[in-house]
Amino acid sequence: IHMLSHRYAVQRKETVKDRMFYHSLCVLEWNHGQHCTVIELAYLGGVTGSGGKSNFYDDKDIFAAFPPELIQPWLTNQAEIRCYDVNARNITEFKEFVTKYENTRFVDPHFNFSHPARLTMRSKAQIAHYLLNYVTRNTDYEQFQRNCQTFAADFCAFVGGKKSVSPYSPIVSNAVNYKPKIHYFLYDSFAYDNHIHNGIMDSGDNEDDTTITTSNNNNEKEQD
Repeated sequence: IHMLSHRYAVQRKETVKDRMFYHSLCVLEWNHGQHCTVIELAYLGGVTGSGGKSNFYDDKDIFAAFPPELIQPWLTNQAEIRCYDVNARNITEFKEFVTKYENTRFVDPHFNFSHPARLTMRSKAQIAHYLLNYVTRNTDYEQFQRNCQTFAADFCAFVGGKKSVSPYSPIVSNAVNYKPKIHYFLYDSFAYDNHIHNGIMDSGDNEDDTTITTSNNNNEKEQD
């Protein structure tokens, strides 16, 4: 697993804010050697709501690949995790792709984490399940506290079995007191009762979550 952090190219002079904010994403290599998978967290509907463009393909237009139910306006306060199978077969080819589009798509790119996968259960289906657990446990998107960088740090630490993986930007890792949420990948989000109110999933992020178990037809709370 690898982490890439970069700024976005803008069609104007960069502002101070532009130069401060970096996007982070994860790149998975597979043992079949046919392609890599790019994984990123971003705000909900950001691809389809903006015309279906992606920086990870030579032809950026991927709108035709989306089924109708995924085409929607974006919501900047809600999160989604996006997975792209890309043409690069390994990290070397992916780095060549990034270099090809440096400054036109990827500004100041840095591969700031690389480590072999230590996760035992790591098939594509299992990875997808972990990602669903993570994003449904907390569906919020927030520019500083729950964003692409916090997800990339959590996912790299989870797959690589590393403790000290931090978001790329000091603004995110230090100023907002980043706390890893690696455990979010492991557990079914619907099992946490403070996320379900009257049958509706809530995106609360309480460290004192409790799960509900059933014993002798009685609901009992079990402290995490």
